[in-house]
Amino acid sequence: MTVELQKPTADAVRIAGEGFDEESKVIEKALTELFGQYPYNSEESHVLLKVVALNDLYSTQIPLYSKRIPSILDIVQHIVELKIDSDLDKCLPGLVNQIASITVEEKEHRYNYSFATKYCSWHRADAYPIFDSRVGEYLWHLRNLGALSQFKREVLWDYPVFKKIVVEFQETYHLGEFKFKDIDKFLWSEGGKLFAQKEKQAESTTEPQQSLPESN
Repeated sequence: MTVELQKPTADAVRIAGEGFDEESKVIEKALTELFGQYPYNSEESHVLLKVVALNDLYSTQIPLYSKRIPSILDIVQHIVELKIDSDLDKCLPGLVNQIASITVEEKEHRYNYSFATKYCSWHRADAYPIFDSRVGEYLWHLRNLGALSQFKREVLWDYPVFKKIVVEFQETYHLGEFKFKDIDKFLWSEGGKLFAQKEKQAESTTEPQQSLPESN
């Protein structure tokens, strides 16, 4: 079964945004107020509040405590040590990769890419489009249709390249009137449809075969 996707038009972007906002209005309001109250990243307590809220509400799956992989507290210290406020002001795309990549002694190296894109976006939504698995799935789908320039899938995890792909999508479909946050909601919505299709296909291939009735 082929999933029915919306053509990327201005109306489709507006409708996707309205649907997202209706479902997530309390979450979006809370995060807007939190990041507005604590816009800087030099105080560990302020960064902790933002990291915990974003991790829980956007399900970025960073553990509060872990001896195996970097935890919430490790991420907080990492962000403070990076002194990111100047780079955020300059809208430097490479900052996302710096936040995402974290090494802690005696723990596995982690690349918290989706979290890092969301953390930067909540500070500067005008400069940092969000990546998650749904967004990546949809952009890859368009690439395979020939609707975007050819790229290797792994470059979606290199933020400066990912941002260029999002800008290309925006320009290709004449969506320049929309901010990245509006585009994010549309990409997330359409990517969700592709994920749902994959899940259904996976379920259909794992269903047990019914036994044929025995003949007498």
